Amino acid sequence: MPVKTRWGAVFAVILGGVIAAFQIGKAAIALPVLQTELSLSLFAAAWIVGAYSTLGALAGLPGGILVSMLDARRTMLAGLALAGAASLLGAFAPSGSLLIATRVLEGCGFLAAAIAGPRLLRSLIARKDSETAYAFWAVYLPAGAAIMMLAGPYLMIFGWQALWIVNGVLAIGYAGFLATLDLHEPPPATTTGGEVARNVRAVLGSPGPMLLALTFGIYTFQYSALTGLMPTLLVQQLGLSIPAAGFVSALTVVANAAGNLSAGALMRMGVPIWTVIGGAFAFLGLAGFGIFSQALPVMAIAILASVSLALTGMIPGSIFAAAPRLAPTSAVLAIAIGLINQTSNIGNLVGPAALGAFVQHFGWTKAPFVFVGVMIAGVTVALLLRRVLQRKAST
Repeated sequence: MPVKTRWGAVFAVILGGVIAAFQIGKAAIALPVLQTELSLSLFAAAWIVGAYSTLGALAGLPGGILVSMLDARRTMLAGLALAGAASLLGAFAPSGSLLIATRVLEGCGFLAAAIAGPRLLRSLIARKDSETAYAFWAVYLPAGAAIMMLAGPYLMIFGWQALWIVNGVLAIGYAGFLATLDLHEPPPATTTGGEVARNVRAVLGSPGPMLLALTFGIYTFQYSALTGLMPTLLVQQLGLSIPAAGFVSALTVVANAAGNLSAGALMRMGVPIWTVIGGAFAFLGLAGFGIFSQALPVMAIAILASVSLALTGMIPGSIFAAAPRLAPTSAVLAIAIGLINQTSNIGNLVGPAALGAFVQHFGWTKAPFVFVGVMIAGVTVALLLRRVLQRKAST
């Protein structure tokens, strides 16, 4: 790590992650238009959005292993360029199947940028600023998706194709801009199969990276379950209109993004990472009884859900801050980030389906018990992580 943090370069890399995340938000906001114009079934349309999570759930760890053997700067540039080129191709897709194919290519580019980003930051950050900078990096995904969901409707005035073209040009253009910056890191040390195998064992065989990955999977499980089914809860149980339910749900997502940003401040104040994680999951488990209550007014439910998502929103920043401590080299860090990406996408895929199946079988009133289970799992992992970090600090 350098002696002094190059904050300008750090934020340039983070913005690269944000632009990569634009590709996620654009599909969600364009889905109704795509379904109509391409005559897609809801199942096929859902795959346009879900292709990213499916790819990440399958290829997160293999992607991390591959990136560990490559130059992080070139990998991030290539990832942005690939996502941009695939977005441009998607704008001219005549059918849903071809559009899904381009979304898979976009997902490959996004995954490359998402894994290379933290590794590239390591060469730009002084040790004293590590936790703060990695907490800022954690904002790239919710920020990118939220910005595009807000800007998307205006970009689609000339059709969904314009949204795809703008995103493609933006991603390729930003890759060109990053190429002009001095972002070089030391050459990757991993060059042989034996070294790759040792680095993989260093991740899969040590409790630290595995606990971080498990924590992120638990986090995305509860996040995607709560945000994914919140509009349905508000409409079916509390009688809100769809626009009103959408507005309340949007407030909870904004609160989660604010939580992401606040993680860095807590790190600077010296709050232990395991405390942030355990406390957030504990609040979630208790808040669930209020969020799914039919007796509370809508405003109280919105406040409870927002506070809960704001607190759990601090978890990604804590995880990215802890990852460099538990990864001795940049190559190992890339593999650990790949594993974290994989478990996070598994949580995104499983969360809404699991909560939906539970509610369908037991009813909305029993939904809090899903989050009690999340609380127990999250607090347990936080306590185990505390032990690992204390042992690491003493060596």
